[in-house]
Amino acid sequence: MRIVENPKKEEKLIREIIKKYGHTPDHNFDWLMCCADEGEPQVAVFEDKYLIWCFVNKKEWVICTDPVAPTETHKKILSELINYLLSKNTDKIFFLDVRGGVNNFCKETYLDHYFIEYELVWPILNMEKFDSSLPGGHFKTIRNAKNKFYKENNIEIFSIISVNKKDLHEVVDCWKKHRDKSGIENIFQNRYHKMIDNNFLGTKSARAMAVNGKISGFNAGWETPNVPGDYSAAIGIHDFSTKDLGLALLLEDLEWIKKAGYKTCDLEGSEPTPLKFKMQFLPEKTYKTYSFYISAAPKEKLNIPPSH
Repeated sequence: MRIVENPKKEEKLIREIIKKYGHTPDHNFDWLMCCADEGEPQVAVFEDKYLIWCFVNKKEWVICTDPVAPTETHKKILSELINYLLSKNTDKIFFLDVRGGVNNFCKETYLDHYFIEYELVWPILNMEKFDSSLPGGHFKTIRNAKNKFYKENNIEIFSIISVNKKDLHEVVDCWKKHRDKSGIENIFQNRYHKMIDNNFLGTKSARAMAVNGKISGFNAGWETPNVPGDYSAAIGIHDFSTKDLGLALLLEDLEWIKKAGYKTCDLEGSEPTPLKFKMQFLPEKTYKTYSFYISAAPKEKLNIPPSH
């Protein structure tokens, strides 16, 4: 194993590994390079065949998403990286949004050092069954809200590269302020600012919505590597300036994804409130991701009860 401290210097190799073994929505080089909120990106590379994406900050190492490697190799390369970091006197390692296999392995192997932080639920829509006209009684409230929104407002959709970046940055700033006022934690706004500055590199499509002449939201996403027909609706940000703007923005995204011919849509990980909103669209299935710490010090020394 070797640590690549500047992923841009080995971008070609890293992209090749992601292309071959990537399998989650977060396995996107350009997106991960923009996730500066967690720290400076570094990559653990194993035999120039597999990798684990990390971030390093003043407090900790962050292991972000699942290893980019075949599932049967995960335990081996995770053990190698974790043991290496602990041998370097790393106080704690934070795992961000990993799936059940990684979570279970770490919990079983490092039980006395394992601290769960939170879980997210990721809904998957069957886009072949999704009907953009939203027929039937279940969708009546959503359908009425959409119709009212478009009746009362002048809506325009633009390719994001044609929009002034200042307007997009203002949307992100308004989004953050609203989330702050709502008491929502873990707000990672800098990644969206970086995506704007980098012209949304790594996305398959990026579009902005103007409401009554003002840019008020934007959608962007990409294909999940090695999951044929799956599209990750990764980014949907708006300024909360108009009633049902968030609903209209998501529907615009789903209609684009449907027309583009994708079979499934990953609606990204959600906490309870946004999850309730997404579940209205009747996802075909869901999966969970887990965020947790592995601490160098065992729980008994930290006076923390064991996990169950």
